[in-house]
Amino acid sequence: MTGMAAHSSADPGAFARRRALKAGSRPLAVVALAVAALFGLGFLSLMYGAVTLSPGEAWSGLTSDSNVFARNVVWQIRYPRLLDGMIVGAALAVSGTLLQGVTRNPLADPTILGITAAAGLASATVIVIDPQVPQWGIVLACVVGGLVGAGVLFVIAWRGVVSPVRLALAGVALSAFFGAVIVALLSSSRTFLQTSLGFLAGGLYGSEWRDFQAAAPYVVPGLIGAVLLSGRLNVLALGDEVAAGLGVLTDRTRLLILAVCGVLTAVAVSIAGLVSFVGLVCPHLARYTVGADNRYLVPVSALYGALLITAADLTARLVIAPSEIPMGIFTAAVGAPFLLYLVKFKG
Repeated sequence: MTGMAAHSSADPGAFARRRALKAGSRPLAVVALAVAALFGLGFLSLMYGAVTLSPGEAWSGLTSDSNVFARNVVWQIRYPRLLDGMIVGAALAVSGTLLQGVTRNPLADPTILGITAAAGLASATVIVIDPQVPQWGIVLACVVGGLVGAGVLFVIAWRGVVSPVRLALAGVALSAFFGAVIVALLSSSRTFLQTSLGFLAGGLYGSEWRDFQAAAPYVVPGLIGAVLLSGRLNVLALGDEVAAGLGVLTDRTRLLILAVCGVLTAVAVSIAGLVSFVGLVCPHLARYTVGADNRYLVPVSALYGALLITAADLTARLVIAPSEIPMGIFTAAVGAPFLLYLVKFKG
């Protein structure tokens, strides 16, 4: 009887441990599924475009020189475009994660807070001044514009301390202002018809290895900085007084986070133009998967961002193939209803 009682009393604890283990394995399974989907969509993106390659031709073009035509299509056009799309998605998703954390606002993202428009204004300015500007010059201009935009946002929101509410409201105003200036600038330029549609809607048409090479020196430190700041962002979520009591310099941390967001957003804008809603949708999907701990949220958001952009770019190529439409149309088609849902039920 004693043995049966002991066994019976141990059962609830064992059952709880099994439930916890099962619950903990679910996020891993979802992330593994997302990784598999990214690889699958990535391979499809190597196959489809203006010219369709068979799976064998795409694999041969990726791994050998036996098929010169497939090799050129894959390595000179589609593979760099795939990598550029992953960079854009990861950068925007991580930037959105940081902004939602620092503002404590589920509606925050780089587009809504004006950082995308600030980087876009810098890009449009240098392109209008010199249409032959090299890609590294565009990336540098975007980074400067993104940092300036983040700095202006911080200054406007700062009144003794930085209020998350003021930060969000100032971002909305800056986004509208910078967006209007971009349209005015492009419409007064000879390059308007050729460049404005793809830039304003967002897309990867024409992206090359030079885009990846110019972006890598900025995006790699930016993502590393986001990971390093994720622990402080967890502390900020407890409130400024608690964070200060734990030794976190709240305003300095917010400024650093905004700077990282400025760099990451600028890299995305320099490659793909004004892509919207990636930084809004992906952090929420990641939060649903792995919870609110930013140490996990940041890398999972990057994964989901890469997946979303890869899917959107592939769809943009298939809808009216062999032509294509701007990728940003599809991210907006996903993001706009999601924003309305957040405003209705989470705002």
